[in-house]
Amino acid sequence: MRWLGGVETPVTAQHFLTYRDERTSAADGTYWISRIPRPILILSDQADGLVLPFEPYMLLSAAGAEGSLVPSIKYMLLPNHRPPSREGHQFADNAEALVDAMLSWFIEQEL
Repeated sequence: MRWLGGVETPVTAQHFLTYRDERTSAADGTYWISRIPRPILILSDQADGLVLPFEPYMLLSAAGAEGSLVPSIKYMLLPNHRPPSREGHQFADNAEALVDAMLSWFIEQEL
């Protein structure tokens, strides 16, 4: 798929729900997220220079809409004092906070 500056890039399910242009992409996250019948954790790094601040809230709203199959959803914005960058999107300097947030969510979910 075309990604990051129009460059053709292989894409995994990890990034499937982040595509923004629902008119041109079959990967409309706000459409598909409500069809996931599993608990969902959305994590974002405060230094993420790619995901716009409103995007996680669009996914939260869609997942919580009437008829959604999502049993629970949680969004966590991980603090990061660095300026927004592409590296922030990958939690490059925030791996410990990422792991801690995931582990706490797994414990909450009793997984």
